[in-house]
Amino acid sequence: MNLATLASTGSARPIPGLLLPNALRILVLAPHPDDFDAIAVTLKFLSGHGNSLSVAVARTGSGVEDAYCPGLTLSEKAGLREAEQRRSIRFFGLPEDCLTFLSLANDAEDQPLDNAENGAAILDLVQQAAPNIVFLPHGNDTNSGHRTMYSLFSGVALRWARPIVGLLNRDPKTIEMRIDLYMPFDRKEAEWKAELLRFHDSQQQRNLRTRGQGFDERILNLNRKTAQELSLTHMYAEAFEVRQYCGIEE
Repeated sequence: MNLATLASTGSARPIPGLLLPNALRILVLAPHPDDFDAIAVTLKFLSGHGNSLSVAVARTGSGVEDAYCPGLTLSEKAGLREAEQRRSIRFFGLPEDCLTFLSLANDAEDQPLDNAENGAAILDLVQQAAPNIVFLPHGNDTNSGHRTMYSLFSGVALRWARPIVGLLNRDPKTIEMRIDLYMPFDRKEAEWKAELLRFHDSQQQRNLRTRGQGFDERILNLNRKTAQELSLTHMYAEAFEVRQYCGIEE
């Protein structure tokens, strides 16, 4: 793979127009269950063109309100979110062995810590998966789990023996980012994505209660905003910033 094909050209480019090989090893590095689903149209496109997907999700019970399932321990909440992710992965069409749950050291809010122990776990994951491309949240984000996962991966990728590309996705909590690549999609794909997102019912109900809109609607509203900002003919788009790592400190 020629990593230069993903380099920023100063303007956003559609992923379907890229001349990418169809044998890429793709790793999705998710600090929370549901981060995979937020970029599912892009992942569906790449998987459908013969590229292999591996999904690694940090185990956490954060985001499950006590009122949703009264009496659950934090570990039981994590199990609930894990089950939601497994159901969404099955609906997506990936085999169960593509999904790994990472038992990282977490802080008091059950978010991953940016420490050497977790860095070693991410290094081990990257060594096993040997990915060409890693999808993960952007580091310029108000969510501490997103920031930490970006930091942990960057620490590994900067010293990785082979070139590796990070595709940092736009999230409702992303503060600011450059859009290098985007995946446009239409209403039919949006309906499929909304159904996928609703497998995370604990997050769907929390968003309905606290924001007055479902998790599905919140993500698709961001995708609609992205398409409008890029002046696309499609109604929706997922957006990514490219980070290229060559194993040398920048």
